[in-house]
Amino acid sequence: MRTPGPNVVGALWMLGSALVLTVQGSIVKHLGHDLPVVMILFLRMAMIMSIALPLATWRVGFSGLRTRRLGAHVGRAVFGLGMMASAFYAVTVLPLADATALSFTRPIWSMVTSYVAFGEVIGWLGGIATMTGFGGVLIIVQPQTGIHHGMIIALAGAASSSLALVYIKSLTRTEPVARILLYFSAFCTAILFVPAVLWWQTPTMEQLSWLAAMAVFGSLGQMMSSLAVKYGEMTVVTPIDFIRVPAAAFVGYMVFGEQPTWWTFLGTAIILAATVTILQLRRHRTIAAPPVDAASATSVAKTSEPVPGAYR
Repeated sequence: MRTPGPNVVGALWMLGSALVLTVQGSIVKHLGHDLPVVMILFLRMAMIMSIALPLATWRVGFSGLRTRRLGAHVGRAVFGLGMMASAFYAVTVLPLADATALSFTRPIWSMVTSYVAFGEVIGWLGGIATMTGFGGVLIIVQPQTGIHHGMIIALAGAASSSLALVYIKSLTRTEPVARILLYFSAFCTAILFVPAVLWWQTPTMEQLSWLAAMAVFGSLGQMMSSLAVKYGEMTVVTPIDFIRVPAAAFVGYMVFGEQPTWWTFLGTAIILAATVTILQLRRHRTIAAPPVDAASATSVAKTSEPVPGAYR
C-alpha cells in the first residue's frame, strides 16, 4: 500500500480538528444556557493552567518560569482572552453556524494588523481579497435586517485574535510554547477571578463533566490543527477547516433546533475564497524572501498563519 502524502495526512488531521472543535462549540453553547460565560472561561483557563504548570517545569524546574518578556505575555493574554470571551459569548447567543462562520475572519483582520504592526505591504490583490472577505461578512450579518449584537462581538473577537497573533509571533522567537501557554492561562485566570466570583454559580457534577469534556475537546482540536499545519501546506489544509460551518449548522439544527440560512453558506464561501487568496499571497511572499536554510523555510511557510477559526 502507498503511504499517504503529507498533504493528505495534514488534511485528515484538519478534518478531525474541525469536527472536534465543532463539538467544543456545541458544549459551550449547551453550558451557556445555565452558566455565565465568564465562569465557563474561568474554569477552562484554570484547568489549562493546571496542565501547563507541570509542562513548563518538567525538565528545568521552576527556573523555566522565568521570563524577561512579561509585558508581551500580558498583551497576549489580554487580546487572547478578548478573542475567547467574544467567541464563547457569540456561540451562546447566535446560531452555531453563524458564530462559527464569523470566527473565520481572523486572516482577513490579520492583513490589517500585519500592515499596522509590521508594515507588511498587502498590495492591491491583498487589498481586494481583504475587502471581498468583509463583503462575505456583510452577507452573513445582513445589516439591512438589523445587526445582532452577538455578530459585532464575534467580529470583535476575530479582530482581537489577530492582535493576539502579533504577540504570539513575537513571543515564539524567545519563549518555549509551554511557558507561553502557562503565562496565558495564569494571566487569564487572574483577570477572570473577580468577575467569576461576582457571577459565581456552583456547577453541578454534570456541568463539571461538560466543562472537563470542553477542555479535552478544545485541547485535542488545537493539537490536531497543529499537526495538520505540521504535515500539510496551509493553502491545502486551511480550506478543510471550513467544514466546521456545515458541521455547526447540522449540530445546531439537530441539537438546538436552529434553522441555518443560505446566506450563511454564501458568506462563508466568500470568506473562504478571500482566506485562501491571502494565504497564497503570504506563501509567495515567504518564498520570495526565504530564510537562511531550507528547513526553516518549510517551517515558516507552514506556520506563518495559524488555523483561522480555532478557539485559542
